[in-house]
Amino acid sequence: MSIIFKIFFSVKKYEYLYVMMSFVKIKKCFIIIPFLCVFFSYSSSLEKMSGISLVIGNDIILNSEIKSDKKSFCNTDVLNDFFIQKLMLYYAKKDKSIQINNKELELKTQAFLSEMRKKYINQKEFLIQFENENFLKELTKEIENRQYIEKIYNKITEDVEVSPQEIKHFLTNKQNQIPHTSKKICISYAVFYPKLSKINKKKIDFLNQIKKEIHSDIDFATKAILFSEDDYSAFKGGFVKGVKINNVPMKLGHFILSLKEGEISEPFETDLGFHIIKLEKKRKDEIDFRHILIKPKYSKYELYKIKLFLESFRKHILIHKIDLDKIPGLLNNSKIVNVVVQNKIWIDEDQLSKNMKKIFLFLKKGKITNPYKETINGKEAFVIIKLLDEIPSKPLSFEKNYTILKDIVISIKKKDKIKNWAKEILRKTYYEKIDC
Repeated sequence: MSIIFKIFFSVKKYEYLYVMMSFVKIKKCFIIIPFLCVFFSYSSSLEKMSGISLVIGNDIILNSEIKSDKKSFCNTDVLNDFFIQKLMLYYAKKDKSIQINNKELELKTQAFLSEMRKKYINQKEFLIQFENENFLKELTKEIENRQYIEKIYNKITEDVEVSPQEIKHFLTNKQNQIPHTSKKICISYAVFYPKLSKINKKKIDFLNQIKKEIHSDIDFATKAILFSEDDYSAFKGGFVKGVKINNVPMKLGHFILSLKEGEISEPFETDLGFHIIKLEKKRKDEIDFRHILIKPKYSKYELYKIKLFLESFRKHILIHKIDLDKIPGLLNNSKIVNVVVQNKIWIDEDQLSKNMKKIFLFLKKGKITNPYKETINGKEAFVIIKLLDEIPSKPLSFEKNYTILKDIVISIKKKDKIKNWAKEILRKTYYEKIDC
């Protein structure tokens, strides 16, 4: 049995002192656990107290952290996901068997920043966030908390298993919830990359300036984080380790292998954009290197001109009934675009971009799309697609999709186990929903 006392004092320097004391009866004695929170305020009202929504143990959760609707959060009969996650975080930090590896945390932060960067069309807007000196510190802390939650989730659910009978029971009793296979489509497509203009080639001058300012690996790493547009390596300080030389694009590989260990290349151009590279280590068939990539940018006028050219080119294809795989031969000497063609590729509809999904809603078999703009590997391009065949979506079956169904049922059982764990652990935990 738990008895909670709330005591409010008014003092001169600190307007409110909020004291919570939990008297927990264990056998024949009482243990007193104090929870002390001090709030600075020069107001005479109690508005400051409304900033707190939840206390779990000695952890305080503010209103600003609650993204779910207030009604759901304040319902005492509902143990919502937000509450459960905060409970998991509190106990994960108390669990001595759960440790966060600094290297793992660094890699997770880099991966998150890389994904975050992709969402910004204007790179200056992305870099502005680094002007806040607490930005990286707060972000790393948030990712560390996620790691704690993930590790305790895995620990609680590590023994969850599923039998074939449970999967059959799921199929029988969850008819309305059974997922479907994704629709599969067979396509041929041509990707048209704009050739680099004189304006874009001025970025060589920018890379020359960067190179002059590099005097150490730390300098290179800093420049890569700030300026490189290679999402894979930028937040690793431009470092790429243990790459098979045969897996590197031919032109890029040629420049890398022309360097001595420790040497930095002059700025150079490939189909990906503009580069400077430092060769770190060269082994038999592997290399380590540092890399800064600046991708080309095109004006609206340049893109419009290319689109008009491709619309005219598409009509030529249709009139003369030319297959897409013959396109590279027709555009060998083009001064406007470079082209890459893939023929007869099967792909899941779930893997399509939003633009592609819209286009395929109205595209019939054997037809070719109009050229439309896509961003492929961070580079602007135009695409023409021909739909060759399709396999419609259908419900998952026990015989053909056992592994997928097993993963779904395991996921459901894990969520149930976490909820049951939360209900059980809550009996031993001091908590209070305050601002409800």
